[in-house]
Order: sequence, then C-alpha cells, then structure tokens
Amino acid sequence: MSDLQSVVISSKADGSWQATHVPSGKVAHGLTKDEAEEAMRGLLGLDEQGSFGEPLTSSQFSGQAQDIAVYLEGPVSEMLALHSGFARLEAYESGMAHIRLGGGCSGCPSSTMTLVNGVQQMLQEKFGEEAITDVIPVQ
Repeated sequence: MSDLQSVVISSKADGSWQATHVPSGKVAHGLTKDEAEEAMRGLLGLDEQGSFGEPLTSSQFSGQAQDIAVYLEGPVSEMLALHSGFARLEAYESGMAHIRLGGGCSGCPSSTMTLVNGVQQMLQEKFGEEAITDVIPVQ
C-alpha cells in the first residue's frame, strides 16, 4: 500500500500502472506499480522517506516574519501534507505574506483557494489580521 497522500494507483488494460494525484490531476506512469509510485514521488518532489527535498525558509527571516515562516513550515504544511503539499514564506512586508505552495499544491487548480481560504485564515487566527493583511501566491 502506498504512503502517498491523495494518490490513487491503478493498473491499466495494457498491464502498466498509473498513479494519479487526485487534487492536482498530476499523472505518472510505470511498467510496475512501484515504478508508477516512484514517478509520482518525483512529480510531487518527495524523496523515498516521504519528505520534500525543499529547503526551509525560516532561517532567512527574523522577528515576526520568522515566526510566520516557522508556522507555515509546521502546522500549515502538516495540514497541506494531507494532499502531499507544503508551504514556504518567500517574503513578508507590511502585512503581506508572499507564500509558495509546493508538492501536490504546485499547479493544483485549487491552490489559490487553499491559500486564501485556508492558509490566510490560519495565519490570521495565529498572528492577527493586522499582521497578515493579505497573502500573495508565489510560483
């Protein structure tokens, strides 16, 4: 059984395998189930242990910006991990948090809604609406 979140792996009529990340619609193929799963891990940016090879950004910030970055890397990314995703703070100035969603969230048609209705709300509940006036998606 795959440990990939929100991924359906199925055999095709020709005997090959297909892995589909349901939220984003990303599809990977392989001659075996393991090959399809490994290809999907590559598309999502996951290593064999299920971790993202993506560096954390919190060390680049100080003060409240660092607190926001740590919160994105912790509880917010844990929530996004349900869809094989994560969040990183790229910049923060005057209440505007520039956030990059990655993994399964990258390229997902719902990522903007997730950012505004999920991530922004979580940040405002934690840090206040004065500290987080807006979230800006970063590619």
